[in-house]
Amino acid sequence: MAVICFEGASAVGKTTTAIEIARKTNTYIIPEVDLLFERSKSETKTWYLERQVERWQIAQEKLKEYDTVILDGDIFQPISYNWCFDFKLFNQNLDFIYDSYLKEIKAGRIKFPDKYFYLYTSQANLRYRKENDDSRKRGNFEKHLEIVEPHQRYYEALNQFVPNYVQPMEAKNIEENIKEIIDNLPSSSLSRSSEKLLHSITNWLKNNKA
Repeated sequence: MAVICFEGASAVGKTTTAIEIARKTNTYIIPEVDLLFERSKSETKTWYLERQVERWQIAQEKLKEYDTVILDGDIFQPISYNWCFDFKLFNQNLDFIYDSYLKEIKAGRIKFPDKYFYLYTSQANLRYRKENDDSRKRGNFEKHLEIVEPHQRYYEALNQFVPNYVQPMEAKNIEENIKEIIDNLPSSSLSRSSEKLLHSITNWLKNNKA
């Protein structure tokens, strides 16, 4: 029983792949924050991060019923996404985000998932898939394309601290995605220090520009 996370560019096929895996296996999907929660007009500076903590809590509850829980989008996205845009988007610098997550980790309210699957394809394929998918609007799609390279680099960096933790996989088609993911699922929740990994990746971010 494990919590895994799908990451990758918008329109790469994360959600479709997750849905098909859930159809074939005893798996529960936790959507991204913007699909799972209603935005508040008076939200606090930490609203988005707090919702990521809630997503993790939902994952823990669902593990009681399901063999696998898929996080459709990373619960540590405030770190990777902000870094890609040089921490200029949400008035949250790296130290602020680090301190916020560290507090939640120490309180036992959030951890890194057991494994990441990072889906990737060419920008031409991403544009084609976006234009031929009427199920979602995909706001800020062009902005997301600008960070494809650094975004992938962030997840590759995690493997420096936990070998084979992030599995890059070319998203050729849904059937191949499903086979590769199912063949590489962790058998159970893994014991590792989320605090140590947070510290390591934060130091890496401080020394590497997007």
